[in-house]
Amino acid sequence: MEKIILLREYVKDINNNELAILETYLRGDGSTPIIQAMGGIGSNIIGYKDNGEPIIDQNEDNLIEAAKVKLMAEAIKEQKKLCVENGVDPELVNIINAEKKVNNE
Repeated sequence: MEKIILLREYVKDINNNELAILETYLRGDGSTPIIQAMGGIGSNIIGYKDNGEPIIDQNEDNLIEAAKVKLMAEAIKEQKKLCVENGVDPELVNIINAEKKVNNE
């Protein structure tokens, strides 16, 4: 049996409108969490750059970025707990790809 933890954060503006959904899956394998951002219910994209990159309202972008940092801190904490449960060195979580060097991948 494999235990997987899903952390999900809903980013909302001051009017409680959903701006984005942030997610990460934790497996307790020593890997550094990866935060995935998805658009919320309402679109916060106000345009597109010539290279296709979306232009997001600066205030909303700041809220999303702050939420990513908060979720990453929580994800690291939970990933380390799960690593301990699985007998994996929790310090690997802080260094990207460190678990691959330990496991000879």
